[in-house]
Amino acid sequence: MKPPVTIESLSNEWSQDSVIDQTEISKELSRIPNLHAKYLNILSHHNLIVKKLNYEYNLLKKVKTEYYMGELNNPDDLKEYEWEPFLKKVLRQDIPLYLDSDPDLNKILIKKTIHQEIVDYCERVIKELSSRTWQMKSIVDWERYIKGG
Repeated sequence: MKPPVTIESLSNEWSQDSVIDQTEISKELSRIPNLHAKYLNILSHHNLIVKKLNYEYNLLKKVKTEYYMGELNNPDDLKEYEWEPFLKKVLRQDIPLYLDSDPDLNKILIKKTIHQEIVDYCERVIKELSSRTWQMKSIVDWERYIKGG
């Protein structure tokens, strides 16, 4: 699986990758580094996207703050952003209300949330992979115990 992925495709992929073939424990042990690399690659890709979206959000938030405060009223600037002049006078303490409900800022936040969820999911998968060796040892020990060895 190559990034970018959706949370659904990632979940489906992990459902397949998480299955341990108990008849081939040595083969499963050799898969761990490959699975680790696969999910680390996805995590890194989406982590960079989250950082980029944070940057875009902060830049746009600054411009939107100036816009809602009435400081961004140059027709050329408004034309560049394709915004209409904001004619309402907003008090400084009310600016967060306008920023929190701004559609452009919220679009970035939604994208960030989606990519952050993928990052979080990959972190949980990698944590699971880190304990996989112990899980497989427990399987082998149990099989040995059942067989009386």
